Amino acid sequence: MIDLSTATATEALAALRAGTLSSVELLEAQIVRIEAFNTKLNAVVALDLERARASAQAADKALARGHLLGPLHGLPITIKDLYATEGLVTTSGHLAFKDFVPEQDAAGVAALKQAGAIVFGKTNAPEFGADYQTYNDVYGLCRNPWNTDHTCGGSSGGSAVALATGMSLLELGGDIGGSIRVPAHYNGVFGHKPTWGAVNRFGEIPVPGRWMHAPVDLVVCGPMGRSVADLTIGLDVLTASGAGGIPGATLPPASAVASSLRGLRIAMLVDDPAAPTDRETKQIIRSIGQEMSAANADVKEVAPPGPPLKAQNELYHRLLGAAMAPLNSEGITLNEWKKDDEARHRLVADYLRFFEDFDVLLAPIAPTAAFTHRHEQSFAERTLTVDEDEIAYAMHLVWAGLATLPGLPATAVPLARSTEGLPIGMQIIGPPWADRTTLAVASLVETLNGGFVAPPGY
Repeated sequence: MIDLSTATATEALAALRAGTLSSVELLEAQIVRIEAFNTKLNAVVALDLERARASAQAADKALARGHLLGPLHGLPITIKDLYATEGLVTTSGHLAFKDFVPEQDAAGVAALKQAGAIVFGKTNAPEFGADYQTYNDVYGLCRNPWNTDHTCGGSSGGSAVALATGMSLLELGGDIGGSIRVPAHYNGVFGHKPTWGAVNRFGEIPVPGRWMHAPVDLVVCGPMGRSVADLTIGLDVLTASGAGGIPGATLPPASAVASSLRGLRIAMLVDDPAAPTDRETKQIIRSIGQEMSAANADVKEVAPPGPPLKAQNELYHRLLGAAMAPLNSEGITLNEWKKDDEARHRLVADYLRFFEDFDVLLAPIAPTAAFTHRHEQSFAERTLTVDEDEIAYAMHLVWAGLATLPGLPATAVPLARSTEGLPIGMQIIGPPWADRTTLAVASLVETLNGGFVAPPGY
């Protein structure tokens, strides 16, 4: 049996294929961990064990006959509760949807199942995914396993906690405001925000009887795991039927220069007046930059391409408000949106020129490590403490918007622990459609820092 405190999905899949581990054994071991840890953490909020056990038995029998169901054959996984799961309650954290059981899967869930994965549960998320913390009126508060007094992040908070504690080994996350990257950063796991439009996200936040068919601006669907290899196989599965909405299309291969740190052109953006960030986070990211430089990478601290980061963030907030208008009943006129969309496309052009000189951009994911729970106040009244300063809660979004506004791929990788023992990570951003390049560079970083570390006691 593999050690679920540290095992990756890739390692579990290898053991399943080799026959040294059965799907039934792996599922039961994950259930044991849920029974041991979930009461305290509240990450896994719904289970479908009868069907999962039957599917695990079927996967084991199929493998015994020499039949492989797909690249995720027999891997039990959980799914964020914002994605529709056929026959399993999908609440989106909204009390009116507490009994909603979809009759079909979201596109990403269907892709994972088609690849052989077994969905056995759902993970906690904020209502409609609209917070940097994970709590809702249906399931309550999800806690960080590194320190339960601290947030696990949002919106893929339950997903990241399940991964960090071995209750699940692969997850499907979503990201419009750092919702993959921030929980990965706070819980010490890996996550990948794909290029906008690369992965079909149909079926996210399904409304009973009225699913949205039009693409939603800014938001993406992507994999979360315990290693870069986990992210890679997850992304492969999610784009197996086509990338960017083109049937049969594939993401470009990683740039040849990303196979080694030698000669890799790395830009770093860790300090900007528009993005208050604590000293410890900046020091940890600069330290990994120094290690990469010592391995003969060409590392330079830079200013962001295009307009000042403050102006970029203001533009991001306006487009974010427009994207979420169906949820919050606020919006802007079409003429205002078109003006902002033009500014966004000019920024994309700035980034394309920027990436002629650099292969990737390294940046923080959030201003600090995970902060203490603060959901009692209204969203507008909340603040965050950055070193000695109090900043507006919404400034949490500045680093997330760096990649979201221009629709760029960004891979979140854990780096180290803070003096309080909380994980700190960074994001590796690349040009449009360079998802495999950011993953390849993340793998180089993973080799430098040793990869996933389990929270103490899990």
